Amino acid sequence: DLARGNHIREFRCVPLIRDGDQLAEITHRLCAGISRLENLPPQAFERGGVVPLRITPRTPTETAFWVEKPLENFRLTPVLPSETEGIERLHRQVALIYQYRDGNEERLLLGAELFHLLLELAEGYQLGDVSTDDTFAHLSIFVQRLVREDERELLAWNPMQDEQLYRVTAVLDDTRDGVKRKLKIHKLSSEVKP
Repeated sequence: DLARGNHIREFRCVPLIRDGDQLAEITHRLCAGISRLENLPPQAFERGGVVPLRITPRTPTETAFWVEKPLENFRLTPVLPSETEGIERLHRQVALIYQYRDGNEERLLLGAELFHLLLELAEGYQLGDVSTDDTFAHLSIFVQRLVREDERELLAWNPMQDEQLYRVTAVLDDTRDGVKRKLKIHKLSSEVKP
């Protein structure tokens, strides 16, 4: 096999897949790979139907903060080259698309190398070299844009209480002086699924 080519057959077959469940399964695995790029507690991965995305803090902290994106809002489509009569061409990219609540979409173009790396991460492999920074440049921007959609709610975990998850929400409080924002912190059972 070629270097980083374990999933090349799967990548090549994406335009041919007509089964929605099979395409959804590949999408789920790619999203799991994106989630595993950052260090999150195991409880973040146990919550079904969501894609956890870590929020990078501005100052060092032991507490992990992340948002959850509905898995159903992601889809995978091939990026096909323009048709030329008499010439068959292979696709070189697939697009992972996230649909925001307002209907707008965010696209991440995946070449064969990034496709392979995300599937490897989903299977539990770890990145060994730092030469992949260029590969992840667009991915980092994609994740940052998705994280910004949920500015009112995030989840938190601290190693001091490693079995406990917290939901932190911003709530508007109307007072005589005007509108104030308050943070509410709710304890979540690690067994509770969204």
